[in-house]
Amino acid sequence: MSDKRQIVAQAVMDGADIRERLLASGMTPAAVDYEIKRAEADPVVIAAQRLRRQLAKRDWTLQLQGRLAGTRADGLTIPTVANIEPQRFIDEFYAANRPVVLTGLVDHWPALAKWTLDYLDSVVGDALVELQAERGSAADYEQAKDRHKRGAQFRTVTSAMRRVESSNQFYITAYNDTNNKVALAKLWDDLGPVSILRKSGGRDGFFWMGPKGTLTPFHHDLTNNLLVQVMGRKKSHLVPSWEVGRMKNSKHCFSDRSPADWDTNDANLPPMLECTIGPGDALFLPIGWWHHVEALDHSISMSFTNFAADNGFFEDYPPDTRF
Repeated sequence: MSDKRQIVAQAVMDGADIRERLLASGMTPAAVDYEIKRAEADPVVIAAQRLRRQLAKRDWTLQLQGRLAGTRADGLTIPTVANIEPQRFIDEFYAANRPVVLTGLVDHWPALAKWTLDYLDSVVGDALVELQAERGSAADYEQAKDRHKRGAQFRTVTSAMRRVESSNQFYITAYNDTNNKVALAKLWDDLGPVSILRKSGGRDGFFWMGPKGTLTPFHHDLTNNLLVQVMGRKKSHLVPSWEVGRMKNSKHCFSDRSPADWDTNDANLPPMLECTIGPGDALFLPIGWWHHVEALDHSISMSFTNFAADNGFFEDYPPDTRF
């Protein structure tokens, strides 16, 4: 495709004026008229224009959700609720696709008092675990997770955490769960039931551990998730699911945005919410909500997807959207 055809295609997808784009590229008015006539008769361009109109209507419909969410008494916020009843959680947050910080869910977990690096070393220090490593070697470390898989003795990871004040180089994540579920099995008795989940204990959860500074870039999940903090603090930035059109979704479920974008004067930025959770707190991350997570301290977390409600949404996720 020539440069001028690329200009026409991009103008159509942007909903921009094709004539203005072509003139701005340096083409003569006569050449622009010719290209516009070609475009008007091109079935591919006609189909792209139709698709653009359909997407514009879809974006408008999604934006209605944002406007309506802003009419709530507390606006577009992340509330904190203590000792929530399971049905209230389902009705007000799960079914409403609304994030919430929950307290009092795991106060009974022995892990909250037990899980220090020294304790973990004494229980599973010799276990061979899988982690994500050398994350600073490439900007796409989160998208290319398989490339960063490494094996190490658990005490090697805790020793590395003790040596650094802050680092995003290594991180035990949910992606390493297949190996670590068995390797760390002795820890699961330190967890317990969670009232809003189907089953009890950490055997249904995913283990996360890393130093201060570990990052999970903006993305959305294909399930609803509950992030429970056991040690340290994590800060999360969240953007509503209906803002997919403004989140620069370049590949699969990942976004090219970072929280630093909100320090600019970009008028096209969607609303972004922020919250910090500490030991014993749980953050409900609704499916489709974009989130960026940063460890403010050396951190251990558990995440869960086994809610007492339908959470099988990934099963009909369109495979061609993984691009």
